[in-house]
Amino acid sequence: MSTIISINDILKNKMVLSANNYNKSKISTICQKKLSDFVESVDKGKEVGSENYVEKSQFKFIRTSAIDDSYISIYMDNNSVVNINPKSFIAYDLKKGDILICKDSNVGGVVKLDRDYKNYMFSAGINRLHINHYKNYIFAIMKNYRFKRQLESMVPKGTTLMHAKNLYLDCIIPFPKEEIIIDYVQKLVNIIENKENILKKKVIDINRFIMEEIKSNQNDNILIYDYPSFKEVLALKRLDCGEYTKDFKQNDFLIKNYRHGFFYLSKNNVKSGNTPPKRYISKKENLKYYWITPTVVSDNGTISLVDRIDCDNNNIKSNCALVINRTSKGGFGEYCGITAFYDYGVFGEAQHNQGIYQIKNMEDRELIVLTSLMNCELYRKYCASLTLGSKMKELKLNNILSIPYPNFPDDVKDRIVEMCYNKMNKDVANESNFVEKNFEWDSNAGILDIYQSLVKVKNILNDVIEKIYSGDESIDKIYAVF
Repeated sequence: MSTIISINDILKNKMVLSANNYNKSKISTICQKKLSDFVESVDKGKEVGSENYVEKSQFKFIRTSAIDDSYISIYMDNNSVVNINPKSFIAYDLKKGDILICKDSNVGGVVKLDRDYKNYMFSAGINRLHINHYKNYIFAIMKNYRFKRQLESMVPKGTTLMHAKNLYLDCIIPFPKEEIIIDYVQKLVNIIENKENILKKKVIDINRFIMEEIKSNQNDNILIYDYPSFKEVLALKRLDCGEYTKDFKQNDFLIKNYRHGFFYLSKNNVKSGNTPPKRYISKKENLKYYWITPTVVSDNGTISLVDRIDCDNNNIKSNCALVINRTSKGGFGEYCGITAFYDYGVFGEAQHNQGIYQIKNMEDRELIVLTSLMNCELYRKYCASLTLGSKMKELKLNNILSIPYPNFPDDVKDRIVEMCYNKMNKDVANESNFVEKNFEWDSNAGILDIYQSLVKVKNILNDVIEKIYSGDESIDKIYAVF
C-alpha cells in the first residue's frame, strides 16, 4: 500500500527526501510510551584504534558486528570481538542483562548480555542502556524488526555509515492493556535466552568430547615434522603453504593416528549443487522447495530456512549433510566446510546451490557424526588449510575427498548423536511451570533439537508482538515445551 507524504512530513525530516525516512511502522496500541521513559542512563562506547589490536590479550573490544539480529546476546568471532592492548582498555564493568544497542552501521541492532563481561569494552558505535522496569518486555520490542523500522525512518541514509546518535530514545514502545501479556512476553524472552545459552554450551561440549576421544586414543607413533619434499609438492600439485604447515601436519597426524582407524568419503557420497537456469525465488510459502545457499547455514551448523524456489527439478530428496564449499567470510578459510544435517522428514524437499556439497547415501547416524566432526575446531582448522583462493575461499571436490575421518566405535557415535540430534520428546507444561519445563527439556536435548525449538519460540514471540502493535488483545498464549 502506498503512503501519502505531506509537506509537514518533509519539513519534519529536514527536507530529506530519502524514502527510508517515510517508512513508518503503524502502531495501533492505545498505550504508547517512548523508550526514553524507561532508560535511566546511557553509556557511550569508545574507539581504541586498530593499532591497539593485538594477537593475544585478556582484554577484549566489542565491535558493532558483534550485535547480530539473529542472536539475543553478542555474536563472538575473531572479527566481531578482538583482543586489544591493555593500555587502551576502558573498564565498563559489563554485567549480565546489560542491553547494548548499535547507533552506527547496524543501526537499531540490540543484544542483551548473557553473562558478565568483566574485561570487555565496546566501540563508539555502541551504547549501553540501563533499564530497570519491564527490561525483558522492552528488549523484546527493541529486538523486533518494527523497532528498527521506526529508527530507520528517523535516520537519513549515509554514504557509508548510518549515525543514529540517541534518536532511538524517541522510538515508541507499545504496551498492551493486560499485564499478563507483558508477563508472557518476558517469559518467552527468558526461554529464548536459555535456549541460546544452552546451545552455545552444547556446541563447546560436543567439540570437547570429540577432541578428547581422538587425543586419548592414539597409537604409539610419533610425528616427525620436516619441510615438504619435492615429491610431496608434485603429488599435491600446490605451491601454497596450507597443507605443508606444522599445524596441518599435526592435525592430519592426530586423525590418521587414531587407534580405531580412519576413512575417506567416496565420490558416490558427494554431490555438487546448482542454481537452476529456470527458477523463481521468493519468501512466498507456496513455492515448491526451500532454497539453500551458504548464507542460511550458521557457524554451528544449524539451518535458517527462509527463501523458497520454484524450479523443474530439486536436488534434496532425502536426509543428507550439506557442506559449505565456498565463502568470503573470515578470510582464512575457517568457515569453509561448515556442515548442516538436513532432516528431510522435518523440512521436506529443497534445492541447494553450487556453494554447497551434499553428502548422501549414508545412514543418519553417520551423517550426524560427520556433521559434528566438520563443525568442531579440529576440522575448522583442517578445512581452512585445504582451501584455495584469496577473497573467496573454496574447497574443491578433491579437497573434500581428501579429508580423513576417525572411525569411531558405535558407543562414541551414539554419544555424538545424543549430543547433536536426539529428537527429544516434548513434555507437558502449563502456565505456572512452562518456563521451568522448557529449561529442563533444553538441558537434555541435542544441538539441532534446541535450534528447531528456538526457531519455533522466536516465531511465537514475533506473532505476539505483531498483535501488540496492532492493538489486538486476543493473544493466544501457548504454555508448552516448544
